[in-house]
Amino acid sequence: MGVAFLLGLAVFAWKQLGPGSGRQLGNRVAAHLGIRRSLFYTLLVHGAKGSHLELLAALQKSKLSLEQASTELAPALSRGITRLEARFGQQDSVDVTKPIVEKLLAESDHKA
Repeated sequence: MGVAFLLGLAVFAWKQLGPGSGRQLGNRVAAHLGIRRSLFYTLLVHGAKGSHLELLAALQKSKLSLEQASTELAPALSRGITRLEARFGQQDSVDVTKPIVEKLLAESDHKA
């Protein structure tokens, strides 16, 4: 029973943090955009439709460039900003990120 639990825990951790989880792409996109990782993931959690890790994993599998992945994530990041501000009010860290996300969103709208 204990071995099965530990094996299940290892599989869960591997899917959440291992290769193909999307987290590696998320870290690279956050660095590319100049957004702190913790804020980047917070925005995605609040703005993604469904699981943010599934979204990142799908983008990672599609082998998009960092710029393309950033543009694809722009709507989710924008929704995340809107939802965080509605819940917690204006935040300095979010205010710094807004122009970055607005630029990406404009690029995303322009391509569509």
